[in-house]
Amino acid sequence: MNNNESSEERLRPLLLNLVVVLVVFILMASLVSYFYRSEPDLKKIAMSTLADNFAKSVVNAHWQWQAEGNPPRVLLVQYNAEGKEVNRSPIPMSHLGWPKATPDKHGCEQLWRAVLDVPMTVNNFHVIAEYYDGVHNSGDALESMCRYRLPTGPYFDYKIYTGKVLKTNV
Repeated sequence: MNNNESSEERLRPLLLNLVVVLVVFILMASLVSYFYRSEPDLKKIAMSTLADNFAKSVVNAHWQWQAEGNPPRVLLVQYNAEGKEVNRSPIPMSHLGWPKATPDKHGCEQLWRAVLDVPMTVNNFHVIAEYYDGVHNSGDALESMCRYRLPTGPYFDYKIYTGKVLKTNV
C-alpha cells in the first residue's frame, strides 16, 4: 500500500502540470483564432483602393478626351497628395472615349501601367491581368473586359467599351 501511495503522490503533480499546459494551450489557440478573425483582409482593402483609383483615372481620361476634341490618345497627369505632379502617361483611347486595351492579356497589363502607374503587385502578390472577349463569352462586344486579380481572392473588372470598373470581389 505504501508503494501505491507514493506512486499516486508522484503522479499527481504530473497530472496537474499536464492540465495546466492544456489550459494554457487552449487559451493561446483561442486568442490566436480571435485575432486572426478580427484582422482586416489587407489584400481586399488594397485591391479595393486600386479599383477606386483605376475608376477615377478612367473617368479623368474620358473627360480629358472629350475636352480635347476626341484625340486617339490623352496624356494623363497624376498628382500626389500635396498637389505636385508625379507622372504623365499617354493613354490610348477608344472611339467611344474610354482607355482601350489590345484584346489580350498584355494589352490589359499595359492598360494597368498607363492608368495606374504602379507595379502589378499587392502585398508581394503579383496581380494577374486577364482579357475576356465579350463576343466569345456572351455575344456582346460591350461585355469585353480586363480582369485584374490576385492568385487567390479579390479582383475587379474593367469593361473596355463602357469604361465601367466593377468591384465584384473586393
